[in-house]
Amino acid sequence: MNQKRSSELVRAVQLSLESKYTSQLIKSVSGDTAQMSSACAHQSQIVMEPITTRKVFVIYTGGTIAMLENDEGNLAPVSKEVLTDWLFRHLLLYEKRPNETEEQARERLTVEDGWLLLHQKAVDNYNKDFKVLYQIESLDPPIDSSNMTPSQWFEIGDKILAAKDDYDGFVILHGTDTMAYTSSALSFILWDLKKPVILTGSQTPLFYPRSNAEDNFIGALLMASCYSKNQFLQQVMIYDDTKLYQGNRVCKYDCDSFSVYDSPNAEPLARLETRIKVRECKPISEPKELRVRASISGFPDVRLLKVFPGIKAEYVTSILNGAHGLILETFGSGNAPDDPHLIAALKDADERGVVILNCTQVYKGTVLPIYDVSSELREAVVSGYDITPEAALAKMVWTLRTFPDQKTRKAVLEASICGETSAPPAKLIFV
Repeated sequence: MNQKRSSELVRAVQLSLESKYTSQLIKSVSGDTAQMSSACAHQSQIVMEPITTRKVFVIYTGGTIAMLENDEGNLAPVSKEVLTDWLFRHLLLYEKRPNETEEQARERLTVEDGWLLLHQKAVDNYNKDFKVLYQIESLDPPIDSSNMTPSQWFEIGDKILAAKDDYDGFVILHGTDTMAYTSSALSFILWDLKKPVILTGSQTPLFYPRSNAEDNFIGALLMASCYSKNQFLQQVMIYDDTKLYQGNRVCKYDCDSFSVYDSPNAEPLARLETRIKVRECKPISEPKELRVRASISGFPDVRLLKVFPGIKAEYVTSILNGAHGLILETFGSGNAPDDPHLIAALKDADERGVVILNCTQVYKGTVLPIYDVSSELREAVVSGYDITPEAALAKMVWTLRTFPDQKTRKAVLEASICGETSAPPAKLIFV
């Protein structure tokens, strides 16, 4: 084969690697490749290094990230079709080559079977031999996160479990108002998944020129794909404003800022700034084995009670009547008034089978058995340690729905199942 023909073929292979579509571009080389010399064959093998493809399943639930104004002038979720069309046009903005027409770029960047390509310029920051594909599925219809319910937590969890062998990671587009509840719930529903599940949203829509949506979505896709083999990140997480948080350790603390979430009792897992920095995983103590029997039931009636100065036993009783579980938000390190009528109401509920989990109403802190005023309270309630109220409610719903007996429920709530508290960790063994 002459030198010109050899250069032609090598250039075609280089282009194929650049565009990540080898088969299409190899076919574009004219001539009979059967005459290719063994030297040229060896040269092409050197050039054609393997490309690692990572696949991500995106579940679009709704939320501000994909909202537009409706006819009444109010923000409402758009359809999956509107969202995917915008995402492809955004890809064109960054990946179209200077010498290409838009039609040529669309043809090159279009992937079959509904797959979308993550911006290669973003992926190259991690590894130039990676490409990331993702598919989008939507709740029908997509919703404002204020309308999210526990049944939908389990619906989303079921979708992920059904697809777990087909994807490297998962991204959930979700409104920020209740995202911490959903991420906490999914951490328990998917406690043994061992793949990254990242929830993200935004304060302003993708379609607006000044928005945090693009970075949040691209950052979540990047971490769910390129870092999917990092065992430390094989859990449910939230990505917000360049930070990746443990999903059951966050609270929404600011609705006027692009930095929406904080993790009061745990550091971010990673930071995506000019460089991506993943925090080193500190070894945890060996978890004890907790042998449990599961029996999935209907959705429990879980209620919240925030203790306040002057609270009356009658008010507490009215909250407890008909409840299956109660999240008790107490003062400071787990304290409540030592009113005998109030304590009696809580003990009576405990004897009726109502499970009560004590968590502090303070933004940052831990329930500790150190004050005399709360000594009798501890007889009726389970300590939540430093669990957030969002994670406490989600864990209670999951626990009551999954485990049938009172003793097991209390043991599960008191332990750290997937890092949601600083309590002693436990590994569930289903019997």
